[in-house]
Amino acid sequence: MELSEVQVRLRRGGTFFALPAAVSDFNPSCDLGRISPKVIVIFAAVLAAALKLYCAATTFGSCDVTIHARFGQIIDAVGIDYIYRLDRHFNHPPVTGQLFALLYHFSAYLTPPPPHSVPRSFPFLLRLPSIAADFFAVLVLLRIRTRTGMPPIWSLVLFALSPVAFMVSGFHGNVDPIMVCMLLVAAYFCVEEHAVLSAMFLALACGIKIIPLFLTPVFFLFWVHRGRKPAVQFGASFALCCLALWSTALLGSASYFLKNVLGYSSYAGGWGITYWCVLFLDAFHFDVSPQSLDRLSPLLLVLKIIIVLTVTGLAWVRRNQSGTEFLRTIALAWTCFAIFAPGFIPYYLSWLAPFVLLYSARWYAVLTAASSIYLFAYYNMMSHGMPWNASDPAVPPAWNNWGTLPWFAVVAIAVSALISARRCRAAVSGSMVASGYHKGFSA
Repeated sequence: MELSEVQVRLRRGGTFFALPAAVSDFNPSCDLGRISPKVIVIFAAVLAAALKLYCAATTFGSCDVTIHARFGQIIDAVGIDYIYRLDRHFNHPPVTGQLFALLYHFSAYLTPPPPHSVPRSFPFLLRLPSIAADFFAVLVLLRIRTRTGMPPIWSLVLFALSPVAFMVSGFHGNVDPIMVCMLLVAAYFCVEEHAVLSAMFLALACGIKIIPLFLTPVFFLFWVHRGRKPAVQFGASFALCCLALWSTALLGSASYFLKNVLGYSSYAGGWGITYWCVLFLDAFHFDVSPQSLDRLSPLLLVLKIIIVLTVTGLAWVRRNQSGTEFLRTIALAWTCFAIFAPGFIPYYLSWLAPFVLLYSARWYAVLTAASSIYLFAYYNMMSHGMPWNASDPAVPPAWNNWGTLPWFAVVAIAVSALISARRCRAAVSGSMVASGYHKGFSA
């Protein structure tokens, strides 16, 4: 027997099993040091997914769960075309509506519901795709890090374990994380210089939620700068995919689709510019009830125009940036949206998360902390305190004040970006002046 190797012998039924254990060579600190950073990030993502699955399996979720179950039941019964005509609150593209119908049909088969109630398995099944999308987004970010060297590992671990993602994907019950994941993949294929795949995944993101449509100028001008052929490939592929994904609504209920989906403004008065307007009006004893906020309609239109013009201008100024900088351009575009958004719901903050992470890991940590406080206040108030089970839509929006924390964080990111851009221009101008001076002196 070799003395350099410890053997543990177990006797069972006359048979000996030798289990070599190199105990003498084991060094915990060295072995832990050899763990790949990717393994750490993936372990964090698996742990986060397990926690989200537990939350999804033991809670009902937000009031959106009931709303989406109703949408799914109607679409499953009479088709997607009818829902646009029936309910103006259905502001989703057809793909999302069909997903609701599929989930409702499957959950009703698994757990048949009593009349006028939600199938018992529907809340869990609704959140399952978002939990999977969060995990896949971590894998995409790891791939981007391999390709570009960013973001740092600690920030990826924070992203995987983000309280924002836990509350949105594990508790709320919506499809926003799926949209974010598709948009992230579309951005990744810009880094890989693959126009068609980038267009397809951007169209998929717009097929799930309409909001990524405002980023189209950023993507298109990125490809325009790379030549006529990739620009045509991107434009044609994106247009064809969008038409295919929206065809059901465009052919059957075009006017309703344009009004309910493309014309959706979310809820004004609880975030950003509209929040400060409502606060100002309330201070002077004006009526600020939800019904009276129609007076803000002109402002909402102006804010939409500002977002479109700002993002288009940003896309034009940064059109010649590299693939890595393109990711930062998307983050800045989301920042513009968050500052001037005409309407906002707290879980919209999940839209920005991976792109702010790619812009700056430190700013992402700040935004995550502020967003977590805001979202916790939102869900805690909606659920009447801990432990959370189901949100109550009748709760007045007392959480709006907490929204100033992430809004100021987003404003700070924008101000920091403007200062950095100004310093870069000053440095470039200074180097050009110095170069001209040296050339003149040499002459």
